[in-house]
Amino acid sequence: MSFAHLSLFFMLGSLALFAVALRVRRLGLRDIAPAAGLTLAVLLVLTAVFDNVMIGSGLFDYNSQTLLGIRVGLAPLEDFSYPFCAALVVPALWWLAGGSDSGAAPKPTSPHDSGKEG
Repeated sequence: MSFAHLSLFFMLGSLALFAVALRVRRLGLRDIAPAAGLTLAVLLVLTAVFDNVMIGSGLFDYNSQTLLGIRVGLAPLEDFSYPFCAALVVPALWWLAGGSDSGAAPKPTSPHDSGKEG
């Protein structure tokens, strides 16, 4: 099994968990897209920088037979699936565990929800 196949399984599982969390918490994709996009962009940039530094310094390398052969600098393309999965799995687990929807747009409330009597 190649790294690409393994990565595909993890990405599909991450997408499924993320979709379940959005549905359970009744969050719209539009509500969380800016925060999720920014998170993913930062993780991808950090991965590109640090993977290239670590591979370039000889800390590790990959067997080229298990890779697609596409690289971003020295980092194989498959390495970028991990930040993608993390950007989906971490908030999904947070929401499913009962954490707040702080990345989402505020939901409208009625005067009865504020706790004030009027």
